[in-house]
Amino acid sequence: MRSLYNHPKYYDLAFSYRNITSEVDTIEKCIKIYSKVPVQTVLELGCGSCPHMLEIVKRGYTYVGIDINPRMIQYSLEKAYNHQDKVKLVQASMVDFELDHQVDFVCTMLGSLYVQNTEQLISHFHSVSKILKSGGLYFLDWCVDFSPLTDVSDYWTTEDSLLNIFTEVNYRLRLHNIVEQLYTETVDVKVTENGRVRKFRESHLRRAIYPQEFVLASTKLSPFELVGWWNNWNLNKPLTGKERNVRPMILLRRL
Repeated sequence: MRSLYNHPKYYDLAFSYRNITSEVDTIEKCIKIYSKVPVQTVLELGCGSCPHMLEIVKRGYTYVGIDINPRMIQYSLEKAYNHQDKVKLVQASMVDFELDHQVDFVCTMLGSLYVQNTEQLISHFHSVSKILKSGGLYFLDWCVDFSPLTDVSDYWTTEDSLLNIFTEVNYRLRLHNIVEQLYTETVDVKVTENGRVRKFRESHLRRAIYPQEFVLASTKLSPFELVGWWNNWNLNKPLTGKERNVRPMILLRRL
Protein backbone atom coordinates (compact mmCIF):
# COMPACT_ATOMS: atom_id res chain seq x y z
CA MET A 1 0.00 0.00 0.00
CA ARG A 2 1.24 3.50 -0.82
CA SER A 3 2.78 5.60 1.97
CA LEU A 4 0.46 8.45 2.96
CA TYR A 5 3.37 10.63 4.10
CA ASN A 6 4.91 10.39 0.62
CA HIS A 7 1.75 11.96 -0.85
CA PRO A 8 1.58 15.40 0.79
CA LYS A 9 -1.51 16.64 -1.05
CA TYR A 10 -3.65 13.82 0.34
CA TYR A 11 -2.01 13.99 3.77
CA ASP A 12 -2.77 17.72 3.88
CA LEU A 13 -6.42 17.16 3.04
CA ALA A 14 -6.83 14.21 5.43
CA PHE A 15 -5.94 16.44 8.39
CA SER A 16 -7.61 19.62 7.17
CA TYR A 17 -10.39 19.52 9.78
CA ARG A 18 -8.54 22.01 12.00
CA ASN A 19 -9.40 25.71 12.30
CA ILE A 20 -6.00 27.12 11.39
CA THR A 21 -6.92 30.79 11.91
CA SER A 22 -8.26 30.08 15.41
CA GLU A 23 -5.20 28.01 16.30
CA VAL A 24 -2.80 30.76 15.27
CA ASP A 25 -4.93 33.18 17.31
CA THR A 26 -4.29 30.98 20.35
CA ILE A 27 -0.57 30.80 19.61
CA GLU A 28 -0.45 34.60 19.50
CA LYS A 29 -2.26 34.78 22.84
CA CYS A 30 0.40 32.49 24.35
CA ILE A 31 3.12 34.71 22.93
CA LYS A 32 1.50 37.89 24.25
CA ILE A 33 0.99 36.50 27.76
CA TYR A 34 3.98 34.24 28.32
CA SER A 35 6.87 35.00 25.97
CA LYS A 36 9.74 36.99 27.46
CA VAL A 37 11.17 37.85 24.04
CA PRO A 38 9.64 39.59 21.03
CA VAL A 39 8.70 36.99 18.44
CA GLN A 40 9.73 37.42 14.84
CA THR A 41 10.74 33.88 13.84
CA VAL A 42 8.56 30.78 14.36
CA LEU A 43 10.02 27.28 14.00
CA GLU A 44 7.72 24.29 13.48
CA LEU A 45 9.15 20.82 14.10
CA GLY A 46 7.74 17.88 12.14
CA CYS A 47 6.11 20.50 9.95
CA GLY A 48 4.91 18.07 7.27
CA SER A 49 2.61 19.88 4.84
CA CYS A 50 2.90 23.12 6.87
CA PRO A 51 -0.82 23.85 7.32
CA HIS A 52 -0.10 26.82 9.65
CA MET A 53 2.69 28.31 7.53
CA LEU A 54 0.76 30.76 5.36
CA GLU A 55 -1.34 32.05 8.26
CA ILE A 56 1.80 32.59 10.34
CA VAL A 57 3.56 34.42 7.50
CA LYS A 58 0.46 36.52 6.82
CA ARG A 59 0.71 37.85 10.38
CA GLY A 60 4.23 39.11 9.82
CA TYR A 61 6.38 36.31 11.19
CA THR A 62 9.22 34.47 9.48
CA TYR A 63 8.46 30.75 9.31
CA VAL A 64 11.05 27.98 9.59
CA GLY A 65 9.99 24.35 9.19
CA ILE A 66 11.87 21.12 9.83
CA ASP A 67 10.74 17.76 8.49
CA ILE A 68 12.48 14.52 7.65
CA ASN A 69 10.55 13.83 4.43
CA PRO A 70 11.87 15.52 1.25
CA ARG A 71 8.50 15.26 -0.51
CA MET A 72 6.84 17.19 2.30
CA ILE A 73 9.55 19.84 2.09
CA GLN A 74 9.08 20.22 -1.68
CA TYR A 75 5.28 20.34 -1.38
CA SER A 76 5.46 23.03 1.30
CA LEU A 77 8.00 25.06 -0.67
CA GLU A 78 5.54 25.13 -3.55
CA LYS A 79 2.82 26.37 -1.17
CA ALA A 80 5.18 29.13 -0.04
CA TYR A 81 6.05 30.22 -3.59
CA ASN A 82 4.82 33.79 -3.07
CA HIS A 83 6.47 34.11 0.35
CA GLN A 84 9.96 32.76 -0.25
CA ASP A 85 11.59 35.66 1.62
CA LYS A 86 9.66 34.72 4.78
CA VAL A 87 9.96 30.92 4.67
CA LYS A 88 12.84 28.52 5.21
CA LEU A 89 12.35 24.74 5.17
CA VAL A 90 14.99 22.26 6.32
CA GLN A 91 15.13 18.49 5.90
CA ALA A 92 16.24 17.07 9.24
CA SER A 93 15.17 14.85 12.14
CA MET A 94 13.44 16.50 15.09
CA VAL A 95 15.38 14.16 17.38
CA ASP A 96 18.74 15.74 16.54
CA PHE A 97 18.99 18.92 14.47
CA GLU A 98 20.80 22.24 14.18
CA LEU A 99 20.11 25.63 12.64
CA ASP A 100 22.51 28.42 11.76
CA HIS A 101 20.50 30.91 13.83
CA GLN A 102 18.30 31.03 16.90
CA VAL A 103 14.52 31.41 16.80
CA ASP A 104 11.99 33.13 19.07
CA PHE A 105 9.22 30.52 19.21
CA VAL A 106 9.05 26.75 18.56
CA CYS A 107 6.00 24.56 18.04
CA THR A 108 5.20 20.90 17.40
CA MET A 109 1.65 20.32 16.18
CA LEU A 110 -0.94 17.53 16.28
CA GLY A 111 1.08 15.00 18.29
CA SER A 112 4.05 15.12 15.95
CA LEU A 113 6.69 14.58 18.64
CA TYR A 114 7.90 11.26 17.23
CA VAL A 115 10.41 9.56 19.51
CA GLN A 116 10.84 5.87 20.33
CA ASN A 117 12.81 5.99 23.58
CA THR A 118 13.92 8.26 26.41
CA GLU A 119 17.30 8.99 24.82
CA GLN A 120 15.60 10.40 21.73
CA LEU A 121 13.27 12.51 23.87
CA ILE A 122 16.19 14.06 25.76
CA SER A 123 18.10 14.59 22.50
CA HIS A 124 15.05 16.38 21.11
CA PHE A 125 14.88 18.81 24.03
CA HIS A 126 18.63 19.37 23.82
CA SER A 127 18.31 20.32 20.14
CA VAL A 128 15.41 22.68 20.84
CA SER A 129 17.25 24.33 23.73
CA LYS A 130 20.20 25.17 21.49
CA ILE A 131 18.17 27.09 18.91
CA LEU A 132 15.45 28.69 21.08
CA LYS A 133 16.31 32.05 22.62
CA SER A 134 16.25 32.38 26.39
CA GLY A 135 12.74 33.47 27.37
CA GLY A 136 11.24 32.00 24.20
CA LEU A 137 8.34 29.53 24.20
CA TYR A 138 8.04 25.93 23.06
CA PHE A 139 4.40 25.11 22.24
CA LEU A 140 3.35 21.44 21.96
CA ASP A 141 -0.03 20.29 20.66
CA TRP A 142 -1.19 16.84 21.81
CA CYS A 143 2.38 15.64 22.47
CA VAL A 144 1.84 14.45 26.07
CA ASP A 145 -0.33 11.44 26.91
CA PHE A 146 -2.70 12.47 29.69
CA SER A 147 -4.68 9.23 29.27
CA PRO A 148 -3.58 5.60 29.82
CA LEU A 149 -1.97 3.75 26.95
CA THR A 150 -4.93 1.89 25.46
CA ASP A 151 -6.20 0.94 22.02
CA VAL A 152 -7.90 3.84 20.24
CA SER A 153 -9.83 4.11 16.99
CA ASP A 154 -11.22 7.14 15.16
CA TYR A 155 -12.81 7.89 11.80
CA TRP A 156 -13.46 11.11 9.91
CA THR A 157 -13.93 12.45 6.39
CA THR A 158 -12.67 15.55 4.59
CA GLU A 159 -13.41 17.06 1.20
CA ASP A 160 -11.98 19.53 -1.29
CA SER A 161 -14.93 20.38 -3.52
CA LEU A 162 -12.83 22.51 -5.90
CA LEU A 163 -10.46 19.64 -6.67
CA ASN A 164 -13.23 17.04 -6.38
CA ILE A 165 -11.31 15.02 -3.77
CA PHE A 166 -12.96 13.17 -0.88
CA THR A 167 -11.06 11.35 1.87
CA GLU A 168 -12.10 8.76 4.43
CA VAL A 169 -9.63 8.45 7.31
CA ASN A 170 -9.30 5.55 9.76
CA TYR A 171 -6.94 6.22 12.67
CA ARG A 172 -5.80 3.49 15.09
CA LEU A 173 -3.50 3.20 18.09
CA ARG A 174 -2.56 -0.29 19.22
CA LEU A 175 -0.40 -1.21 22.20
CA HIS A 176 2.93 -2.66 21.07
CA ASN A 177 5.10 -2.93 24.19
CA ILE A 178 3.91 -1.66 27.56
CA VAL A 179 7.37 -1.84 29.18
CA GLU A 180 8.88 0.40 26.50
CA GLN A 181 5.67 2.49 26.32
CA LEU A 182 5.47 1.86 22.59
CA TYR A 183 2.35 1.73 20.50
CA THR A 184 1.67 1.36 16.80
CA GLU A 185 -0.03 4.34 15.16
CA THR A 186 -1.74 3.59 11.84
CA VAL A 187 -3.56 5.97 9.52
CA ASP A 188 -5.46 4.48 6.56
CA VAL A 189 -6.81 6.93 4.02
CA LYS A 190 -9.15 6.14 1.14
CA VAL A 191 -9.01 8.91 -1.46
CA THR A 192 -11.67 9.38 -4.12
CA GLU A 193 -10.47 11.87 -6.73
CA ASN A 194 -12.63 12.52 -9.79
CA GLY A 195 -14.17 9.07 -9.33
CA ARG A 196 -10.83 7.27 -9.01
CA VAL A 197 -10.20 5.48 -5.69
CA ARG A 198 -6.73 5.14 -4.17
CA LYS A 199 -5.66 3.84 -0.74
CA PHE A 200 -2.78 5.02 1.45
CA ARG A 201 -1.36 3.99 4.80
CA GLU A 202 1.07 5.41 7.33
CA SER A 203 2.12 3.14 10.21
CA HIS A 204 4.95 3.43 12.71
CA LEU A 205 5.96 2.89 16.31
CA ARG A 206 5.90 5.82 18.69
CA ARG A 207 6.54 6.21 22.39
CA ALA A 208 3.90 7.34 24.84
CA ILE A 209 5.09 10.37 26.85
CA TYR A 210 3.38 10.75 30.21
CA PRO A 211 3.06 14.09 32.06
CA GLN A 212 5.57 13.65 34.85
CA GLU A 213 8.29 12.12 32.67
CA PHE A 214 7.71 14.96 30.22
CA VAL A 215 8.31 17.42 33.06
CA LEU A 216 11.43 15.51 34.13
CA ALA A 217 12.90 15.40 30.62
CA SER A 218 12.10 19.02 29.79
CA THR A 219 12.68 20.85 33.08
CA LYS A 220 15.14 18.72 35.06
CA LEU A 221 17.27 17.26 32.29
CA SER A 222 16.85 20.22 29.92
CA PRO A 223 16.84 24.02 30.44
CA PHE A 224 13.11 24.70 30.27
CA GLU A 225 10.39 25.64 32.72
CA LEU A 226 6.81 24.41 32.49
CA VAL A 227 4.48 27.35 31.94
CA GLY A 228 1.33 25.22 31.92
CA TRP A 229 -0.91 22.80 30.10
CA TRP A 230 -4.49 23.32 28.99
CA ASN A 231 -7.34 21.33 27.51
CA ASN A 232 -8.59 21.65 23.93
CA TRP A 233 -6.46 24.68 23.01
CA ASN A 234 -8.23 26.79 25.62
CA LEU A 235 -6.16 28.97 27.97
CA ASN A 236 -9.18 29.19 30.27
CA LYS A 237 -9.15 25.42 30.83
CA PRO A 238 -5.97 24.33 32.63
CA LEU A 239 -5.66 20.55 32.90
CA THR A 240 -6.24 19.17 36.38
CA GLY A 241 -6.18 15.46 35.58
CA LYS A 242 -9.87 14.98 36.32
CA GLU A 243 -11.33 15.97 32.97
CA ARG A 244 -11.47 14.12 29.66
CA ASN A 245 -8.62 15.60 27.68
CA VAL A 246 -9.02 16.66 24.07
CA ARG A 247 -6.03 18.02 22.12
CA PRO A 248 -4.14 19.26 25.19
CA MET A 249 -1.61 22.01 24.59
CA ILE A 250 1.59 22.31 26.62
CA LEU A 251 3.78 25.37 26.99
CA LEU A 252 7.48 25.39 27.97
CA ARG A 253 9.75 28.41 28.28
CA ARG A 254 13.49 28.38 27.67
CA LEU A 255 15.46 29.41 30.76
